[in-house]
Amino acid sequence: MSETAPFKFDEVGVWSELKLEIVEKYGAAYTRAFARHPGLKKYYVDSFSGAGTHISKSTKKMIDGSPVRALRISPPFDGFYFIDLNHQKTAHLKTLCGARNDVHIETGDASNYLIEQLLPTISYAKFNRALCLFDPYGLHLHWRAMELAGKSGAVDMFLNFPVMDMNRNAIWRDPSAVPQDGIDRMNNFWGDESWREAAYAEHPQTDLFGASQIIKQGNDAIVQAFRDRLKNVAGFKYVPEPLPMRNSINAVVYYLFFASQKPVADKIIKDLFTKYQ
Repeated sequence: MSETAPFKFDEVGVWSELKLEIVEKYGAAYTRAFARHPGLKKYYVDSFSGAGTHISKSTKKMIDGSPVRALRISPPFDGFYFIDLNHQKTAHLKTLCGARNDVHIETGDASNYLIEQLLPTISYAKFNRALCLFDPYGLHLHWRAMELAGKSGAVDMFLNFPVMDMNRNAIWRDPSAVPQDGIDRMNNFWGDESWREAAYAEHPQTDLFGASQIIKQGNDAIVQAFRDRLKNVAGFKYVPEPLPMRNSINAVVYYLFFASQKPVADKIIKDLFTKYQ
């Protein structure tokens, strides 16, 4: 009989600590703004929420994760949804939340829960709103969840855009060598195969055999194409330039996207991104 692996807290880098600070500060501004509209229900949605506690790689100390930070924001949200596939993480998170009746913790696939159960209940017409943190560990989020968030007209969204995982698993210099699993994961995240148009370009010169050369584009082209997609396909009105999150050797690990329907949200996040740039 196999034994369950011992539970370990996730270790997070400085870039993740900055993300946590940004989300918490925006969350506080978000609930303060909605204090003027007591009739609107406001929810905090944290997919890939983790255990609620992390270990800092730089200090080796325990730090609060995004769920715990959201729970202490004042004025408070009206409800909280925390989702993670790992049952050990959600079990630990339940101990941190205690007996609060405004918290729902879901153990399972975040995309399925968001698409099939949660996001269809949030819309402008239903007089509720949500601040969503979509923080996948890699290419583990389905485009449909992002699209539902945008088309609801009622969601402000933070998104971990996992460009490093994209480059490792799907966007290779030789597109013909990419395994089908990598292509499928990229299609699910992007929503279709139009990512190829952003990821590759034909070089005007041909090789010795007269064939066009396919050139892999840099991160900027992929990021801008996805930014356009959030606006033009998902329907978010405001998608500011995302914040690149870099590791200790200055390599971009991921980009922190923000998307909203409100100009005031756009202004707040631009100020925060400028501060943390």
